[in-house]
Amino acid sequence: MGNRFDLIRLAAALAVLLAHGDFLYRLHLPVPFVGHSLGSLAVYVFFFVSGYLVCQSWRREPALGAFWLKRLARVFPGLVVAVVFSVAVLGWAVTTLPSAAYWQAPGTWLNLLNNAAGLATVQTLPGVFESNPFARAVNGSLWTIRYELAMYAVLSALSLVLRGRRWVYPATALVLVGLWPLARWAGWDAALEAADGPLAEVFRWGDFCGFGVPFFAGSTLAAYAVRPRRWMAAAALLALAGALLLDSALLRQVAVWVLMVCGTFYLAHAGLAANPASAHRGRVDVSYGVYIYAFPVQQAMTALCLAQGWSLAVCLLLSLVAVLLLAALSWFGVEQPCMRAAQRWLKRRA
Repeated sequence: MGNRFDLIRLAAALAVLLAHGDFLYRLHLPVPFVGHSLGSLAVYVFFFVSGYLVCQSWRREPALGAFWLKRLARVFPGLVVAVVFSVAVLGWAVTTLPSAAYWQAPGTWLNLLNNAAGLATVQTLPGVFESNPFARAVNGSLWTIRYELAMYAVLSALSLVLRGRRWVYPATALVLVGLWPLARWAGWDAALEAADGPLAEVFRWGDFCGFGVPFFAGSTLAAYAVRPRRWMAAAALLALAGALLLDSALLRQVAVWVLMVCGTFYLAHAGLAANPASAHRGRVDVSYGVYIYAFPVQQAMTALCLAQGWSLAVCLLLSLVAVLLLAALSWFGVEQPCMRAAQRWLKRRA
């Protein structure tokens, strides 16, 4: 059965780009649900779709080496090129420091290595974006990638140890639902922050559980080969009402998860089974490129437009065009060739 996952991921990536306006341009965008911005909902969609597709990949080829080669080939080539672009092109072009001072500054190389490794705990570059409304931040989107990698690690470890038993995926999702309130209100994250250790820089229980629930819900649907059903649309509508009306933060969070999972899955498949001609899955997936390039490009365009006195509308339009162009170059020039190279290598090894 075909699906619209590529299209949905692109829509989610563009939603993140729009959500950046809340702090990059101080737009004060409306919040869809209490405690959830448009950007956070889009990231939930990413994790749900990722959990679904990655679980399918594991179950087609349950080999640890092949699994990680495919995952690393998907994540890191595009990421590394985007980070190099941010540091060596955008950063170098807009820094207020002399060129030699920029390249000699330890912060330049720390940013490059830290972000290329997927940690994304170093957000600044020397002399870069210092006069922007959201000053100094270079790429505030990359921090979720370390959680994506953590989900891969948990899924592959559980699948390997428990020999691919399908119940482990819904069980993990339910455990994370139970841990989420403990992370938020029992002080787990506060304790991590107070300890001020290296783990506190890269991990928060609240984020891990928040992203993990949709990820393993997606894995559950993939493992059990669940087909789209009309009750999913009804569940999504009911969850939408709950997310809007419920006072309990926990129940509202559960409603948001249900909305993102059921709504995304139903929209990805609705109508495709009855009309196979419309079930064509997009062969071009620029969503990852949009996600990893949007923030630095928007910051660069903000700096340019402030200097030139151009309007916010011009800034948004220039950002969108530049991001889509870079995302397309990333897909055709970096991401797709690297994934194909990994697949060819695995076939030769088989």
